[in-house]
Amino acid sequence: MSLEEEIKKVLLNNPSILVDVLTMKPEIIYQALAKITPWQNLATKQDVENLRIEVQNLRKEVESVKVSMATKDDIKDMATKQDIKRIDQEIEEIKKTMATKDDIKDMATKQDIKRIDQEIEEIKKTMATKDDIKRIETIITGLGARWGIMNEDTFREGVRELLKDTGWKISREIIYDKEGYVYAEPSDVEYDVVIKDSIIILIEITSSLKRGDLPVIKKKKELYEKIKNVKVSLVYVITPFIHDRYPERVKAMAKDLQIEIIYPIS
Repeated sequence: MSLEEEIKKVLLNNPSILVDVLTMKPEIIYQALAKITPWQNLATKQDVENLRIEVQNLRKEVESVKVSMATKDDIKDMATKQDIKRIDQEIEEIKKTMATKDDIKDMATKQDIKRIDQEIEEIKKTMATKDDIKRIETIITGLGARWGIMNEDTFREGVRELLKDTGWKISREIIYDKEGYVYAEPSDVEYDVVIKDSIIILIEITSSLKRGDLPVIKKKKELYEKIKNVKVSLVYVITPFIHDRYPERVKAMAKDLQIEIIYPIS
């Protein structure tokens, strides 16, 4: 093995020797660089100085641009003035197309009056007149005065016969309350219904009436209206006896629930 090969082997096995040599003799690196890269391509001191001058000039140009540029406040003021002008123009356009307060008031008033008149006419069609109510009350009171000699079925038949010639119609209806709304459990709910045109009156016939019966009667009415999708005009309860120390108080409670009580001694 030649001396050159032995030295190469030693350096390959011990690369730290190279580090020590290069540290002690750095000029070796420069000599190697000179062979690889021509000296004219390496940066000289003058090149570095020229670069520093160019950087300074660039900084001056940047400062000059900053001076000539608008600040944030300048931009904000410009935007504000433009926005205000544009908004003013838009407001003027909107004003041209908007109705005045008086116009709106007149339109609303006319529309409301027309709608209210229509609603009143619809209500009139479904409400019993004073004469209708008085006629029914007279018939029912007359029959109630003779309650002692007739049962509920006989009484109901008597009402039907008396109303037959006046254009009123009495029917017996049964609704199945599957939700248990009236009696708190699923059950059949019976109704005596008096109908003339679109006027609907429910009649409850019972041998005696207690305070606790009133909420049940009210629920019967609500169920009928919901299932039939109609409006009940009146609810009458016909009874020969109010089972309470204060019958007049029961009648007042019934009236608050929109229920009329008819019994012979009233």
